[in-house]
Amino acid sequence: MRRWWMRQKRSLGWLAFVIPLLLAVAILYFMLFWTLYISCSNWRGTAPNYQFVGLKWYQMMFKLDRFWIDLQNNLKWISLGVFPTLFVALLIAYLLELAQEKRLEFYVRTLILYPAAMSFIVTGTIWSWMYQPDKGVINTLLASLGLERLKSAFTTNPETASYWLILIFFWQFLGLAVIILQSSFRTSELESMIESALVDGASRMRILFQIIVPNIRGGLLILGCLLLISALKVFDIVYIVTFGGPGYSTDVLAFFMYIATFQQHLVSLGAGLSVIIFFIAFIVVVPYTIYAFRRWFA
Repeated sequence: MRRWWMRQKRSLGWLAFVIPLLLAVAILYFMLFWTLYISCSNWRGTAPNYQFVGLKWYQMMFKLDRFWIDLQNNLKWISLGVFPTLFVALLIAYLLELAQEKRLEFYVRTLILYPAAMSFIVTGTIWSWMYQPDKGVINTLLASLGLERLKSAFTTNPETASYWLILIFFWQFLGLAVIILQSSFRTSELESMIESALVDGASRMRILFQIIVPNIRGGLLILGCLLLISALKVFDIVYIVTFGGPGYSTDVLAFFMYIATFQQHLVSLGAGLSVIIFFIAFIVVVPYTIYAFRRWFA
């Protein structure tokens, strides 16, 4: 009787886990295929239109200069926002681990983690105040210090606006990246390897790049995927700070999708843009998936 009761409890436990998982997967893939179908329909305007038109909207999308500018801007976010964040976070996490004064580590970690607790709307609002060319915080401080020649147009200059937005992304995600990497450092096996290397006289930088980095590949890959997807679907910062301007200089795919769907009422075009974003994100996640399967089934 007791064994039967234990088997029933295990079965109920599996059902409580599997049923919500299957439900979530079913909803996810239903919405994905529904979006794919809408992108191949002729829905334009506020009234739904499910007439199948094939790749009409994709052909139109690929002919638009705005699409290619947005794609180029997203690649800028990925290359200039993600990899510098990973590298600087790795160095800061390592320096915090080396710090002898744990109270200092606590204050620094709290200080750099605080931006991650704010929403992108709040972050974008704060930085838009700082970036204002005339009365913004940064230019006002430079003028008060007699450094007016260093004043910048920031986000009103189409050639540099995207880079100033990427700086906001770096500021927002740096603290979160540091915390994730620090948690990857703190395993008993890695700590014993570091102690052995110190006894053998290895330098701190050699320990970092030859011992720590190869042994935290999983953490780096997870963090890299998180940052890549966040950079790919960035919307709030662009919406609040520049609204895609000047012109299309700071426009990104997610913002174009919002404008096409909710302002121009080209719902099928917006669905097509979301499909493109999904497939780019899928390509980004593939390396982590391969790594995870190798670890689980090795």
